[in-house]
Amino acid sequence: MVQKKRWTLVFFAIPTLLFYFYFFISPLANTFIVSFFEWDGLSEQIYNGINNYIQLFQDPVFYSALFNSMYWVLLVLLVQIPIAFFLAYFLYQKVKGFRLLRTVYFIPVVTSSVAISLAFTFIYNPQFGILNTLLNMIGLGNLTTDWLADPSTAVTAVALPFVWQFIGLMMIILYSGLQSIPEELIEAGEVDGVNAVQKIIHIILPSMKPVLSMCLILAITYAFKQFDYVLLLTGGGPVHLTEVSGSYMYSQGFAENNFGYGNAIAVAMMVIVVVISFIINKLFKTDE
Repeated sequence: MVQKKRWTLVFFAIPTLLFYFYFFISPLANTFIVSFFEWDGLSEQIYNGINNYIQLFQDPVFYSALFNSMYWVLLVLLVQIPIAFFLAYFLYQKVKGFRLLRTVYFIPVVTSSVAISLAFTFIYNPQFGILNTLLNMIGLGNLTTDWLADPSTAVTAVALPFVWQFIGLMMIILYSGLQSIPEELIEAGEVDGVNAVQKIIHIILPSMKPVLSMCLILAITYAFKQFDYVLLLTGGGPVHLTEVSGSYMYSQGFAENNFGYGNAIAVAMMVIVVVISFIINKLFKTDE
């Protein structure tokens, strides 16, 4: 009877396993295999061993794109997650209309990146953009610039739409984590006389380590695979200055028709993200 139940479970698991293999494992394996070939996507593939990876490690644009991706991650750590936590904690206090606010905060997440890019294009416009107009109105006209063309501001200007869009996603995740904290734990801290800041630092944040770990891993994954904001706002320019790993991979694979090298970039990105995710899991590991 036990054997029969076991085979029944296997039978029902097979469609899911086939689906997972076809849509995840198979493309992943194909990406790794193609990275060892020279291929334009149309003609015959030519095996060139590890030459794509040798070229990758000698490519200054790849290192610049990798640095920019890490800068995006830094902005997520310093801006996106702290703001998301503040909003989540604000909602956790069950303020009036918190359900409506929760929906409003989440709207950018489901908004098209094309629409958001268009909105930020108008904000950054050097002639009639909102940002430069506001700076002129408050007497800081000397700070106005062409935000997407100025080398000192372009990388940050491209990253900010991404940071803003996914604040709502991080907020929902952190809000769920706050709701999972036992109320008895928080009440015990309040009885002991901890203030609001001490409660957050010593009770809430330690209790949310798994949730924070997931937020960090998601942030790193999203930052490395992003390419749409770069392509829509600057196209990677000026002179690859705003290029990130995802956009460089896309441009090499689809704009330059260099699929072998593009896949090598994808494999390198995957390895970097997996290593960083492993380190984060180790740092945030908690004893149950």
